[in-house]
Amino acid sequence: MKNTLILLLLCSCSYFRKGPVLSENAKDVPEWIYAPYEACQETSELCATGEAKTYAEADAESRKNLASIFEVKIKSDLNVQTTSTQSFPWQGAVREEVQKSLEESVEQILETVQIKKRYKQNGLTYSLASLDRTGASDLLGKRLTKIDDELEILWSRRSRTNLRKIVRLYLEREKLNERYSIVSGHGRPAPMTYREIMEWRESRPKTEALTLRIGQAPDWMEEKLKELLTEAGFKIVSGNARKALSLNVDSIREFLNVEGFEKYTFTMNLTSFEQGEKKKVLTISETVTGRSQADALLKVKTFFNNYIEEHLSDLHLD
Repeated sequence: MKNTLILLLLCSCSYFRKGPVLSENAKDVPEWIYAPYEACQETSELCATGEAKTYAEADAESRKNLASIFEVKIKSDLNVQTTSTQSFPWQGAVREEVQKSLEESVEQILETVQIKKRYKQNGLTYSLASLDRTGASDLLGKRLTKIDDELEILWSRRSRTNLRKIVRLYLEREKLNERYSIVSGHGRPAPMTYREIMEWRESRPKTEALTLRIGQAPDWMEEKLKELLTEAGFKIVSGNARKALSLNVDSIREFLNVEGFEKYTFTMNLTSFEQGEKKKVLTISETVTGRSQADALLKVKTFFNNYIEEHLSDLHLD
C-alpha cells in the first residue's frame, strides 16, 4: 500500500510539472528542432528553437530567435507619411523615443516566454521557446488603448505645441500595432491618419509672432523653449507681439550638512500673455544636490526640458 502511494505521488508530480519536456533519451531527433510548430499550436502560440552547447545557452538562443519576430526596426517608422512632404528637425529625436518605447514594450512581452521542450544529442542542446498569443495580445492591447486615449485627448485640443507629441505617439502606435497584429491576427484602426495630422498642421498659420521674455534662466532651457515654439509655428520677435511668453527660474540654497556638496531648489515659472493680459501660469520645482549650483542645475536639465515639452500646450498659446 505504501509503495502504491509513493508511485501515485511520483506520477502526480510528473503530470503537473511546469518545466520543459526533456527529450534527451529520445531515439529519433524531435521534429520540432527543424519545424517548431510540430510541437506548438500556431493558433495559440508563437514558437522558435535555439541551438547551443548548454541548455542555458540554447534557452537564450531560442528566446532571441522568438524575439526576432518582434525586432524593433526604426528605419521604416516614417514610411506612414510617404505621401507627405513634411520634414521636421526633430524627426531623429522622435525616432529614438519611439524605438526606446517599443523596446520596453517588446521586453515586457518576452518576459512571458516559456521554454517548452529541450533535446540533447552529440554535444549539442536544443530548446523550444513558446509565447502565448493571448497573453501577449493582452499586454500589447493595453498599451495600444493607453496610446489611443492620449491621442484622442491631444487630437481634440488641436494644439500646435502638441504636434511633436502627436507624431511620436502616432508612430509608436503604428509600430506597436504591427506587433499586435502578429500575435492577435488583426490590427486596430488608429483614431486618425498621418495624412489628417499633416493636413491639420498645414491648415494652421505658417508663422505667428511671439515675444519671448527671458528673466533668469539657463541657456539650455531658453534654447529648448525656442526650439519647441519654432517647430509649432511661432516666430520669436524682439518687439511687441499679440502673444508673449515669459520664462524665469528662481533658485534657493537649502541646508545640507555634507561637506563638498550643496543642495538647491529650482523653481521654473512660465507665463503666457495675450494682448498684454496674463493668460496662464505654469510653476514647477525640483530639489537636487550637487557640488555647486551649476552642477546641481545641470542635474535637473532633463527634468525641466521634459516638463516644458509635456506641458507647453497648457499655456494655451493657440
